[in-house]
Amino acid sequence: MNTKNFKLFDRGDSWYELCFDQPDSKANVFTEEALRELDSVTEELSKRKDIIGLVVTSAKKDIYIAGADINLIKDLDTIDKALTACSAGQQMIHRFSKLPFETVAAISGACLGGGFELALACKKRVASDARAVKIGLPEVMLGILPGFGGSTRLPRLVPLPTALDLILSGKQVDGKRAFKMGIVDAFLPEQDFNERAIAWAKQNINRSGRNVHTFMTRLMEMVPLRGVVFSQARKQVMKTTKGKYPAPLKILDLLAEIHGLQMDEALKREAKAFSQLAVTPISKRLIEIFQLTEGVKKTNGVSDEVKATKVERAGLLGAGVMGGGIAWAFANKDIPVRMKDLNWDGIRLGYEQAGENFGFALKKRKLTKPQFLGKMGMISGSLDYSGFRNVDVVVEAVVENMDVKKKVMAETEKYISENCILASNTSSLSITEMQSAVSRPQNVGGLHFFNPVSRMPLVEVIAGEKTSKETVATLFELSKKLGKTPIVVKDGPGFLVNRLLLPYMNEALFLYEEGVSIERIDQVMLDFGMPMGPMRLVDEVGIDVAAKVAKILNQAFGARAEASPVSEEIVKSGRLGKKNGKGFYKYENGKPTAVDESIDALVKSRTTKSARLSDLDLVKRMTYPMINEAALALAEGVVATPGEVDLGMIFGTGFAPFRGGLLRYADSEVPQQVAEALEKFSQAGGGERLAPNQALREIARKGFFYSGR
Repeated sequence: MNTKNFKLFDRGDSWYELCFDQPDSKANVFTEEALRELDSVTEELSKRKDIIGLVVTSAKKDIYIAGADINLIKDLDTIDKALTACSAGQQMIHRFSKLPFETVAAISGACLGGGFELALACKKRVASDARAVKIGLPEVMLGILPGFGGSTRLPRLVPLPTALDLILSGKQVDGKRAFKMGIVDAFLPEQDFNERAIAWAKQNINRSGRNVHTFMTRLMEMVPLRGVVFSQARKQVMKTTKGKYPAPLKILDLLAEIHGLQMDEALKREAKAFSQLAVTPISKRLIEIFQLTEGVKKTNGVSDEVKATKVERAGLLGAGVMGGGIAWAFANKDIPVRMKDLNWDGIRLGYEQAGENFGFALKKRKLTKPQFLGKMGMISGSLDYSGFRNVDVVVEAVVENMDVKKKVMAETEKYISENCILASNTSSLSITEMQSAVSRPQNVGGLHFFNPVSRMPLVEVIAGEKTSKETVATLFELSKKLGKTPIVVKDGPGFLVNRLLLPYMNEALFLYEEGVSIERIDQVMLDFGMPMGPMRLVDEVGIDVAAKVAKILNQAFGARAEASPVSEEIVKSGRLGKKNGKGFYKYENGKPTAVDESIDALVKSRTTKSARLSDLDLVKRMTYPMINEAALALAEGVVATPGEVDLGMIFGTGFAPFRGGLLRYADSEVPQQVAEALEKFSQAGGGERLAPNQALREIARKGFFYSGR
């Protein structure tokens, strides 16, 4: 009965344990081989007359079943292939569901995608209270839907709104939440979990699984209320995705279509819907992004030979709003952090920001009151360096001024241990220059968080000229521990993300100066898939900050980074954007209400030169300069790969994920055509600012940014 991936153990009283233990792997994944073996085991088990119950367990630490092999989905290039592959896997799990005895999934780790679909195919499920438990159907994040029975079985197990929420969002829940939702039938302690699960299964063999349906939830699944549920879900999907992602809409169509159908027919329609999504370019792009993020988890940013230092305590220089966000990031992962500021008002702001972030989790019931207090207790404040001698890393988040930062770093070095790392949260200033102010430059690097820290997943780990590999590895691993996606960036003006983002915002300002309205500039980029328009983004960043950074890049790169004069003209009038409620938009209580048309009178240089450009040309004017600069950044080794550029732009700016990132988008546009379009813009008055650089011309000559396109 034992196979390469599955082992069967006799647990007495005619009960057996089927343990999934994929060899030479930290995780259990449904490869083609593993699925075939499961089907073979299912066939043999179905013939056994001596079994009254089977508990399905995992031998992996923190993993139950992580899902299906992503490459099996990525390689599907026709609907027929996708339908055949999906139907095969789906029917294997369906055959398992028909075993003529009790089956119980014992979940004590990540149970995702196909893994959760196998659990749903069991007659009962139990979960542990381990922190590693994550139960969910994340397929929508890959541009597909659950195709191994999850789309069919989950809505039959829990109320329709609950099932819609899980399938449409791809959210993952812990064991306690899964129990409350009715996904699992018991919630057991982590210690000796498999033994407890087997004992529970034996004790509850003659009892039906939990039923969390109520009169109201049943009523909501009946006509006409069912239509209202789907209608509201569709409105929320359109609000969230703006219709750019086909998977959520297909999920809604499928679940409405299969409601009340016999299981076999519902599964057929589920497989058909999966196959239609699996071959879309959007799914392929989302899978590529997923694989890039998974790649980050397997590296330390340098090499396997370099060992990172474990960070157990942290210090923070400069509290305030940004510092409070960084303090929250440490405390959220149970790393004690000590904030230092010049006055108690700064410390208070830091506490308030951290409290606001934790308060949001408390409000959403992701934290209990005791947990909230425990997290806040991880943060302490001081006006001196007391406690800094014992920290492993100090993050500097003081004012963005080189002289101030150098002075603070030189002073701080006196109060920390010789091995402590000093990391600057600068967004644009040279790490190499900061290193000149300290005696241990090898311990100094950049750790650039993006604002707001609680929501932005990217961290740029910046290596100065003298930053050691150990420092880079430590900051990289720390970023991952904080739940962030790090990329290693070479020191230089704007690093990576700001260096690429500024041409985008700068070109939007030039278009505004050339007669294109604020509304139109923002709308075309919203339609393109950006989370907000560039003019709104300038307001968010701060018109004064945008002007300052544009000037820094202009000084560093010369004519190709020519700065629009618009922002400086507007700053002189006292408008700073969202922070003082006066910008390209009007604000009430910190929220934009409408474009402020009075701003037009402040820009004396406005013309009508570009007012008649097509929407497509407007998009090209704003996105192609980013591609141009990205080509140069790659040539200069700011980052090592196109994938890092795409991770940076997606997680640092919100660049439309369904387009695969900036350089996947560039390849879809064809670099040669991008270069030709930039040449036309240059000759039409853009000059050197819009001229294709040599690095882009070289990419165009070779073909594409991604060689394996």
